[in-house]
Amino acid sequence: MNSSEAGLWYEDFTRCDVPGTDRRVQIVLENTEAAFRRSAVRLRQCGEEHRARRAERFAAWARFDLDEPSMAQQLYVAAAGLRHIRRLEPLAGQALDDVLSLARADRGNVQLADPASGALRIIAQHGFDAEFLDHFAVVDDDRSACGRAARRRAQLVITDVITDHGFGPHRRIAAASGFRAVQSTPLVDKAGHLVGMISTHYPSPYDPPTRDMRIIRRYADLLAQVLASHLIAVPPAESGWLTFGGAAPLRGLGT
Repeated sequence: MNSSEAGLWYEDFTRCDVPGTDRRVQIVLENTEAAFRRSAVRLRQCGEEHRARRAERFAAWARFDLDEPSMAQQLYVAAAGLRHIRRLEPLAGQALDDVLSLARADRGNVQLADPASGALRIIAQHGFDAEFLDHFAVVDDDRSACGRAARRRAQLVITDVITDHGFGPHRRIAAASGFRAVQSTPLVDKAGHLVGMISTHYPSPYDPPTRDMRIIRRYADLLAQVLASHLIAVPPAESGWLTFGGAAPLRGLGT
């Protein structure tokens, strides 16, 4: 299967009733995973590293449905619900609530990436005060968890911000805000473009279980597609996110 066709196929497939409960669905998923993995090998041999990684990503989506059919269905239902939310702020707020539940965390934030500079700006948050929001109003460095995850286009965990060498510039605000660990998961659309970031924070040193991180990563993939579609329909300036001050808690979201 050509990796460029994956978005169409996978968007259609997510409408299936219950992934993995029907043998025919399982066969489709197994064949699709194998096809994408073969494509990745051939693309890499041709020097197409970016397209090879995309194919591997689509293969991982099929593998997730095979390994976690019940959870996959829950994530699809949650993501489908987001598509009916017309405004960006409540959409991001609902997505954050979903991820906080998945991560068993009580604080976190969603950021959008500026398409020109790549800088991250908070559009939804829970559990933080004005000082935190002012400090992380716009992130364009690679010392924070979200900044590093954005640069690498990969999920990142800082198990203890006190001992993490790179986090030094942000330790004071972490202490003031009461978190010691953080995970950041990039929101990347089907084309591989960074749409934003979703992060959860923990009051004590913490290394999230591998399964939890995998589930969060899959939900982030679905959320990225929803956000990308929303931003095409309603540009960020029209949605109002550019007008939010960094120090002001966002309306309708707990702080």
